Amino acid sequence: MATLLVVRHGQAEGNGSHRFIGQSQVPLTAEGRDQAAALAERLIAAPVTRLVASDLDRAIATLEPLAARLRLSIEPDPRLREIENGEWTGLVPTEIAAGWPEMWLDYVGGTDVDRPGGERWSDVAARVVPVAEELLTTEGMVVVGTHGGPGLVLAAWAAGLTTEGNIFRGRLGALDNASITVIDPGPRLVGFNDVGHLGVSPDPSLPFAPTR
Repeated sequence: MATLLVVRHGQAEGNGSHRFIGQSQVPLTAEGRDQAAALAERLIAAPVTRLVASDLDRAIATLEPLAARLRLSIEPDPRLREIENGEWTGLVPTEIAAGWPEMWLDYVGGTDVDRPGGERWSDVAARVVPVAEELLTTEGMVVVGTHGGPGLVLAAWAAGLTTEGNIFRGRLGALDNASITVIDPGPRLVGFNDVGHLGVSPDPSLPFAPTR
């Protein structure tokens, strides 16, 4: 059975303004590239056997330094993409609140809203959890490159926590950029939001709904 190291991508353009990136293609920032290099340095001695990632650029780019050092290819899987934000894509919270005031109030209140033209968190869970289930039945240590939303969904699933509403109103905090969350067969959550390789502690100031 495999162990999964679930990695949120490094800092991407738009993260600093809490923009709802979703499934749009944005590159890593200079800091994000540094985070990816630090991640590779952290994991180079680990018995990693496989790299699987969301097919969005920022997730792939985060694993590229590690892939180069381990001489492993990155296997893209679109099921690991961030939530589809639909009409909210590219907007900051104040813009969403102005355009969809009632829906935004529901969202910040903890409801799993159906984003206009997009997805619910339940939709994300329906596609990312099967990926984890499949990978856990394999062997070795698998690095799973994904995003803040899917990573948190997988952490809650592994911890046996209910995620029926807005996942960022649940019992787990938001994931930092380039963090590592460890899931063992069971599933069992054995590590959460580890950013020791970045020389910092998890950021307690992160909003409940970080940039995705």
